Amino acid sequence: MLFQNIIGQNELKERLISLVKENRLPHATLLWGNEGCGKLALAIALAQYLLCSTRAANDACGQCLSCKQIQKLIHPDLHFVFPIVKNSTEPICDDFMEEWRDMVLTSPYFSYQQWMNKIGDGKQGLIYAKESEEIIRKLSFKGFQGEHKVMIIWLPEKMNAVCANKLLKLLEEPPEKTYFILVSEQPEMLLSTITSRTQMIHVPAIAYTDMLAATNESIARVANGNYIKAMQMQQPSAVNKEYFDWYRNLMLAVVRPHAVLDLKAWSEMLNEQGREEIKNFLSYAQHLTRECFILQLGHPELNYLEMHEQEFASKFARFLGVQNIEFIIETFTKAYNDVEQNGNGKIVLFDMGLQLKTKIR
Repeated sequence: MLFQNIIGQNELKERLISLVKENRLPHATLLWGNEGCGKLALAIALAQYLLCSTRAANDACGQCLSCKQIQKLIHPDLHFVFPIVKNSTEPICDDFMEEWRDMVLTSPYFSYQQWMNKIGDGKQGLIYAKESEEIIRKLSFKGFQGEHKVMIIWLPEKMNAVCANKLLKLLEEPPEKTYFILVSEQPEMLLSTITSRTQMIHVPAIAYTDMLAATNESIARVANGNYIKAMQMQQPSAVNKEYFDWYRNLMLAVVRPHAVLDLKAWSEMLNEQGREEIKNFLSYAQHLTRECFILQLGHPELNYLEMHEQEFASKFARFLGVQNIEFIIETFTKAYNDVEQNGNGKIVLFDMGLQLKTKIR
C-alpha cells in the first residue's frame, strides 16, 4: 500500500513520513479515528515505507522485493493481528490469514461489520488470549529481510484481557527495531496503561474535497468523510437495506396502539440474526433516529440520508422532538450495551420496544 494510493489525509501522510525519515517514529503508534477514514490503509502504507529497501523521499518505491511482498501481504517481517471468531478451542489470527489477505487486498477500507460478515456468521469477533503467545513468538525472531519488524493490530479494543495485559509487557520492553501500529476506533476501550505507552495520532474524517475527487457530489456529502459509507452508496448493500426495513417495522409496531404482538414477533425475528447483527442494527437505529430528528428541526442541509431513507424520514420525523429524542437514543444505547454483555436478546429487544412505545406517539 503506497501513501499515494490513500484517499486524502495529506498532512497526516507527511507527518508519518517525516517521523520515519527523522528516526523519530515511536516503537508504538496508535492511529485512531472513526470508521472509513483510512486508518488501516495508513498503517499498511507506513509499514511498507518502513520496510522498503529503496524508499523515496515521499513514499515507498513500490518496486523492491519488500514492496512487492507487502503488496501481496506476504512480507515475513510484517505481521497482523485482528478480531477473529472461534472455530477451535484456541483460535489464532493465522487461521484466518487467507480471508484477511483477500479482504485487505480487495480494499483496505472496510468495517468491523463487513469483516465479521466474511468470517463470523453472526458471531462476535475477539482477539483471544492465545494470540499473545503468537505475538511474542513472531517478534522473538530477528528480521528476516531487513532491520525492522512491524506488528499491525487492527481494532485492539477487541483484545481479550489476558492478551491485552501481555501486550502491555511487550510495549514496556519491545524487541529491538520492532514497531507496533495499533489501529483503533474506540481507544477509550483500551487499557489506559496501553494508550499511555503509545503515541496517539488522530486520523480525521476524509475532507470533502478529497471525497469529491474519489466519488461524486451527492455521495461525498452524505458519506460525510466516511469512505466505507461512500463505497456502500456506490454499490448499495442488501445488508443496509435490511437494517432499514427492520427499523421501519420496529417503528410501525411502536407507533400502532395495539401492536404488542407485532413487537414481540419483531424481537424474536431480530434475535434469530445473532448477537453481532443485533448490535449492528442498534448502531444503525441510533444513526437513523438522529437523522430523522435533524430533519424535524428543519435543517435538511445537515441531513445525511440515503435515497431509500428519505421518504420514510419525512413521515416519521414528526414523532420525534426535544421531549423524547434523548430518551430514545439512550434506549437504543442501553439495549446495545445489554446485548454486548450477553443479555438475552429476545428480552432486551422486546423491553426496548415497550420503552419506545412510552415516548413515541
